[in-house]
Amino acid sequence: MKKSISVLALALAAHGAHASLTVSASSVMNFQDYDGTPASVTGTLTQGLGGTLMAEEAGTISFTYLGKEAWNTNRFSFNGQRLTDDSREGLPALLGTTLSADIGAGKVNFSFTDVTRGKTYQNGSYGAMVFVSDVSTSQYGDFDFIVAFNDKGIVKNPMDSDFDDMVMGIKFTSAVAPAIPEPSTYALMALGLMGVAAAARRQRA
Repeated sequence: MKKSISVLALALAAHGAHASLTVSASSVMNFQDYDGTPASVTGTLTQGLGGTLMAEEAGTISFTYLGKEAWNTNRFSFNGQRLTDDSREGLPALLGTTLSADIGAGKVNFSFTDVTRGKTYQNGSYGAMVFVSDVSTSQYGDFDFIVAFNDKGIVKNPMDSDFDDMVMGIKFTSAVAPAIPEPSTYALMALGLMGVAAAARRQRA
């Protein structure tokens, strides 16, 4: 009976779950020498996806600063908000800073700027950034993705890049409220539970 109830609970939890973020036109990118503050937060990373971050539905997206390891001054921009760090290892006062906004479905509009070189790279600039999914951190919780910037710019060989020059953790919350089952659904569930309980009683008898 406990097993049956657990299955029903899982089914309800799954009801209303929605797709959120994807990386379109993606390809696997291997890289090396990811270290410094980002590695202390996320652990060492060596592989991700090149492509364009897309929201499959409207919702709230947040970007949390996880650090950098770069000599250049770098900036992250999103929805009119900016985060600039001119330190080499990531200013402690900036770490954990979160930029959030409501967005619609489609391409997520953000960019990284290498302020020192005066170069800006939009979401989708292959070779300048990489996406890694399902990253957990002890300091800032779990992220749907992280996006890691390479301030060398767009390179032909990702192995020439370390992608630790500015790293942001990404979380997304759907604007669509989970669907509420109809009363008839609850009635059917109740009947099912009663049937399971009756069967359990017959087995014990």
